[in-house]
Amino acid sequence: MTDVTPKSEFLAALSESLSAGTFVKMSFGKVKPGVGVKKGIATLLMVKDKPAVRFIMTYDRKDMTRNAAFGDAPAVAAELIGEQFLSATLYTTSRDFTLDHNNKGVARLTNAKPTFDTATVSNHNRTKAYVVDPARPYLKALGISLEDGRVKPSMHPKYKQICHFIEIIDDLIRLSPLKDARILSAIDFGAGKGYLTFALYDYLTAHLKKQCHMCGVDVREDVMAFCKGLALNLKWPDLSFEMMAARDAAIAPCDLVIALHACDTATDDAIFHGIAANASLIVTAPCCQHELAPQITKPIEGVRAITKYALFKQRQADLVTDAARCLLLEASGYTVKVIEFVSTEHTAKNLMIAAIRDPQVDRALAKRQFADLKAAMKFETHHLETRLAGLNLAE
Repeated sequence: MTDVTPKSEFLAALSESLSAGTFVKMSFGKVKPGVGVKKGIATLLMVKDKPAVRFIMTYDRKDMTRNAAFGDAPAVAAELIGEQFLSATLYTTSRDFTLDHNNKGVARLTNAKPTFDTATVSNHNRTKAYVVDPARPYLKALGISLEDGRVKPSMHPKYKQICHFIEIIDDLIRLSPLKDARILSAIDFGAGKGYLTFALYDYLTAHLKKQCHMCGVDVREDVMAFCKGLALNLKWPDLSFEMMAARDAAIAPCDLVIALHACDTATDDAIFHGIAANASLIVTAPCCQHELAPQITKPIEGVRAITKYALFKQRQADLVTDAARCLLLEASGYTVKVIEFVSTEHTAKNLMIAAIRDPQVDRALAKRQFADLKAAMKFETHHLETRLAGLNLAE
């Protein structure tokens, strides 16, 4: 068991302040003799929309700068305290902490009322105006933003993902029959904690001024209970949440279907739901494609050099799975766009398939191309194809 020391407590306070978004800055003093440095300071910094801590060490004729990710900042501070400096003060919006070593090297930690009530983040990049206001109430409730409306530094990647998603959806709506719709219904499969569900509902109603009936669906009871409670607190009666699998959702008329990172064939179930419900817009970000890889054992000779290697085979199976989905959507009367989406910290998957209902699409061509793909890769079944077989889609 690691002993708790004043230094370890100080570093723990630093780590906690970074996670909670209360960190303001850190200063270093009482320079050890012979090290050459005059003073040191650490401040918040945004580099390419990612939060970091900048350590600046001042010498006689130059400054030396080092940027550290939040997770690495305590280790950098630990190297400086005791090696180059004998004291350090951590300023946060909740408390100030001072770690001081006396002449015998004995450390003492004290704390006091905060000097600052807000934190300032420097930005290395051109400031970007995001489409989502970080002060929106649902972002605070979801832990994205602080009470003063600033995004927590540790949540900037998630906030950036939300903004990118809304930007994409906004563009797609303007290209779809939903552009002029005043009332619409939507369903989000695999809603999870509801980050994107709440963001989309808020954007449709508050920004685009549409009346929207939306339902978030997920198999996890705890997250659905959380989302229901939050929707109730926000007084959004037209936003509901249901615990169920995508395959079990009853088909009903629906304008917009979302499924971001629905696992494996749940993406196919969501796409099928959208097609069967005659949705104007279907947006999915597939992940965890496991269905086709075991089937692709003897593709045509030209691609066997790829499928003979396990890693390449899985990646090829992922591409074939998604290409098949695109072709089946086209065959069902949708124009398809494949978009690169901002990936989350939990998955490297970043392809988004967006389908807009279009009576002009060449459905017969898409059916032939799907048949050719199936013959070339030698797979027998595709979950979406199987589910669509029961629908009577007019040519």
